[in-house]
Amino acid sequence: MPAPHVAETNDCPIGRILFLSTILQLDTGCNTITKRGLNGFFKETYMIKIKENISLALYTVYKIGGHARFFADVKKSEDIIEAIVFAKEKHLPFVIIGAGSNMLVADKGFFGVAIHVGGGEVRTEGEKLFTDAGVMTARAVVASAKAGLSGFEWGIGVPGSIGGSIRGNAGCFGGAMKDVVENVEIFDSLSAERRMLEAARCEFSYRHSVFKKHPEWIILSAVLSLKKGDQKQIQQRIREITEARAAKQDIGTKSCGCIFKNITWAQKGIQKTELIERFPWLADFRDSENIPASLLIDRAELKGKRVGRVYVSPKHANYFVNEGEATAEEVVMLISLVKDTVRRKFGISLEEEIQYVGF
Repeated sequence: MPAPHVAETNDCPIGRILFLSTILQLDTGCNTITKRGLNGFFKETYMIKIKENISLALYTVYKIGGHARFFADVKKSEDIIEAIVFAKEKHLPFVIIGAGSNMLVADKGFFGVAIHVGGGEVRTEGEKLFTDAGVMTARAVVASAKAGLSGFEWGIGVPGSIGGSIRGNAGCFGGAMKDVVENVEIFDSLSAERRMLEAARCEFSYRHSVFKKHPEWIILSAVLSLKKGDQKQIQQRIREITEARAAKQDIGTKSCGCIFKNITWAQKGIQKTELIERFPWLADFRDSENIPASLLIDRAELKGKRVGRVYVSPKHANYFVNEGEATAEEVVMLISLVKDTVRRKFGISLEEEIQYVGF
């Protein structure tokens, strides 16, 4: 197969766009492109639009960060792959952006290809839910509820996309992605292969999966295994979780969700008995797997603490809120301040849950 090449056109009314293909057939303007991908011709004739110097703040919940050198807005698996091919051809790094809810982009931006995966298809068949990576997790929950499928109600509290939720093994209200994922379709950007991974190979653990260890494995879609349930009970549970989340978390603010992972008792250097003796209020979590990071930040009296235009939420201490025009540098400084304070007061090291881009 011939090596991919890039053709450029300035004739499109929407501005300068680059088209990636191994075989390129252009109509006048910017109409049709027939493309050969890594696995041969795709069945469909379509075009991929690569834009330049796009602000990534527009695509993150935090509304913070600089520009991407190149940017692609895609839905379909084939387009995700083509955008990756473009990055490879340009010898540039790439980053996948879903809902942008657990991500901090550097003020200087990202000198590479930012691939925004938004939307896609979701459907149910029997007790299975089939979903593309760009589908919002809440949308997938609604689809499962309409089909009378239970086991995924907790997902209504996850603000990210399915792809991001799987990558971080997102969870809340007693559930996590590891509990429902049956298999994941991926694209290996090193070997240029598409393949399926069974749940056991995803190596799920607390806020972790094999996809963090292998960033070259890009999630395209997934199958979730659920159970038939009572539709009224399912909807009631979703309402309860929605109300609880609204009461405890800063919904609707410019915040990327929890900054830090909760702390496992198995963390190196933690002696449970000794720690509880020093801080008796930790006894409430003696039988839990984790110590809530928000509790430690709260006990360190850091609620409301600010650096510039970003502050620790008085409502949920693990949320850092951008009050407007905050910078990534300010967020990083506040993270450093909180980590240092918690370490000095309790001897516990906090670890970030968010993904850094462009740092």
